[in-house]
Amino acid sequence: MEIVRSQRRSLASDDLVRTLPLYRSALQLEVRLEDFELFAIDRLRGVMCSQFGIVHTVLKGISDALSRGKKPDEMETLVRDLWKTIMSHPQASEVMNKDIISHFVLRLVYCRTEELRKWFLSMETTLFRYRFRLESPQVQRALMAEFDLPYKAVSNAEFELIRYSTRCPLKKFQN
Repeated sequence: MEIVRSQRRSLASDDLVRTLPLYRSALQLEVRLEDFELFAIDRLRGVMCSQFGIVHTVLKGISDALSRGKKPDEMETLVRDLWKTIMSHPQASEVMNKDIISHFVLRLVYCRTEELRKWFLSMETTLFRYRFRLESPQVQRALMAEFDLPYKAVSNAEFELIRYSTRCPLKKFQN
């Protein structure tokens, strides 16, 4: 398999490796038929989840955890563990290719019906959200800058204050 574009991006004087693709368009890659099939299966393949003792897949595992009402920190751990276990590759440079190829293969598969398409988009959005949280602040800032998304960095104390103030009105309605 050969990658056509570089995976490295320069940010100021530092080089950082982008590990979170945005799937805007399929890359011009030469993919063996075996890899095409295996990468998609890996994204959906079952693995033993020691926490629950049942078989999970990346997208199905996310779906099940959301339906069980998992908390954000539990979801983050689940996504990180599932991703590491299932989407790993013997060659570190191929992990990105595997991610991109498997995404586009499943995108083709899940576009058959509106219901499948909605499920796939919902799970991929959730996967992106938690993978974004796992990235370093440098990578997060680079991604935000690439799309000219305005944001204001807040300290942990300010974040907790905002989080508390947004939860207080909800408690009034629950009583």
